[in-house]
Amino acid sequence: MENQPRPLNITEIFHSIQGEGFHAGTSAIFIRGTGCNLACDFCDTDFSPRERLAPLEIADRIASFPCRFVVLTGGEPTIQAPGFRALVDILHARGYYVTLETNGSSPDTLGADWVTVSPKLSQKGKWVLKRAQELKLVYESQELGFYEDSEFDHYFLQPKEIRTAPWGGGERDVARTRAEWDKTAKAVMAHPRWKLSIQLHKELGVR
Repeated sequence: MENQPRPLNITEIFHSIQGEGFHAGTSAIFIRGTGCNLACDFCDTDFSPRERLAPLEIADRIASFPCRFVVLTGGEPTIQAPGFRALVDILHARGYYVTLETNGSSPDTLGADWVTVSPKLSQKGKWVLKRAQELKLVYESQELGFYEDSEFDHYFLQPKEIRTAPWGGGERDVARTRAEWDKTAKAVMAHPRWKLSIQLHKELGVR
């Protein structure tokens, strides 16, 4: 039964292409929650608050998109766990496949069908969600053995994007970003458990 618990703080809702990890290239509806419990200097996401929407309002809004694949992202969705969990229930009742992107600082998967965990280097001691479908790291020359002590179906390394201003501002520094690509590709070749994830949406010029 659909109900309306507390509203969610939402930054944006849009239809695009999933550009990262296992589902790269998939048509997807993105629901971006506001706020994060980390502060990564390479973060390229604006998750400032724009709207407060009840889960049912969100489900009604995305009904016009020709897609049944949803990505819950942020920020960090689990900091608004009750509202997002209610949204997942509504979406499942309407036939959606729901994926979650989380930094893994909470064990809560919100009832999603597919969970992508992306722990950041700064939270090494606070990463608790170590079993799900997909682990995706922004590669910063981490010791990969530490992250392999986990139970995921898929392991991805993603190059760090270098920009001309801090906190994801400015333009892409092409030369330095390409160097990150090369470094990450070499790491994948040296550690065959891992696959390379490139931010396909950025290369396509879509959101």
